[in-house]
Amino acid sequence: MKNIVILGLDYEYNIKVGKTLSDNLGMFFLDFKEYVEYNLFSTKDMLEKCGKEYLLKQEKKCVESASEFENTVICMPFSYFFEQNAYKLFKSAYKVYVYFSKNKLSKLYSGDTIAVDLIAFNDRDKDLTNVSDLKLCVGNKKITTVCQDISKNLEG
Repeated sequence: MKNIVILGLDYEYNIKVGKTLSDNLGMFFLDFKEYVEYNLFSTKDMLEKCGKEYLLKQEKKCVESASEFENTVICMPFSYFFEQNAYKLFKSAYKVYVYFSKNKLSKLYSGDTIAVDLIAFNDRDKDLTNVSDLKLCVGNKKITTVCQDISKNLEG
C-alpha cells in the first residue's frame, strides 16, 4: 500500500489518528517531528550553532528521506510539508487533511503554533485543501470514526 500522509492544524490530534490508522491497516507509523529530532539530534542546537539556512537544508533531507518510506502513515506538520515545496515529494502518497473549523481549533489550544495557524487559517486551509486527496471534517468525531472514514475512502 502507498503511504498515507496525515495533515492538519491540530498536530496532536493527527498523531492519534495516524497511530490508530496505522494499527488498523497494519502499516508503519512515523511522527515526522520526532523523526527530525532523532535525525538532527537537536534542531534548537543546530539552529543556534549552524543557522537557519543549514537547519532548513537538513530538515529538507529528512523530508526527502521520509517521502521514500513505504507502507507508512506519516503525520507531518504544516510547516514541514510546505517548506521549500516539500509536498511535491509526496505525489504518490494518499494525503488526508484532518480539518477542524477555525472556531473549533481556537477552542482546542492556545499554544504558539496554534496561534499562528489561527492567524493564517484561511491561507493554510486553502493550501491543505488544494494538495489533499481527502479533506475530512472532524468536528466532534471519535478517532475510530475518523479512521473508518479514511479507510472507506481508501477503498473506494
